[in-house]
Order: sequence, then structure tokens, then C-alpha cells
Amino acid sequence: MKRASTAVLLAFLMAAVWPLAASAAERGDAPFVVTYRCDGDRWLAVAYPAYRDARTEPIRLTWEGRTVLLSPTRVGSGARYVNALASLEWWSKGTGGTLSRLSTNRPLLTGCVEA
Repeated sequence: MKRASTAVLLAFLMAAVWPLAASAAERGDAPFVVTYRCDGDRWLAVAYPAYRDARTEPIRLTWEGRTVLLSPTRVGSGARYVNALASLEWWSKGTGGTLSRLSTNRPLLTGCVEA
């Protein structure tokens, strides 16, 4: 039942943000949404700011029925976003990423790739 409700929520989210969705080649001056499929057939969606604002503007990460703002932070490679209050970290590189619990440094979602 939980998997079905997650799938329905994800479908609704995708329909709501479809105008913002873009392939990697089309991204640039406008905000965009990327849907990721992770290990265990789990999903999340990330609304990114326009690339020109990526170093200062937060992302909106939607997972398991809730949306959380994560702020960009310094990283040597890829892009890293954190929310200390929610204890979440989204680390992406290329077309993939990992969602982790900040307080334990434990991965929550691994093997996430653009769907």
C-alpha cells in the first residue's frame, strides 16, 4: 500500500512540475526538476534552481511524501546540499546521487540515477 501511495504521489508531482522538467542538454537559465530512481525501486524528485543560481539557491527535494529545502554547500566534486534541521544531505554528481542522514552519515537512498 505504501509503495502504491508513493507511486501516486510521484506521478502527481511529475504532472505538476512537468513544464519545469528538462533534459541535461536543455538546462540553463530556468529552474528544472529531475526525478531519480534509486536502489530498491525507490524514487525522489529534486527541483533545482537555474544553473546561474545553483551556488546560492536551495533545492526542493521530495521523498516519501514530504518536501524539504536543502541549501548548497562546498564540495570538492559534484554538488552537495544539506538541511541540518532535517538531518539530510543530497550529494549529486553527473546524473546520479545519494541521499544520506547527516546525523549518522548513513545513506538513505543509494544508486539514484536520473529516470
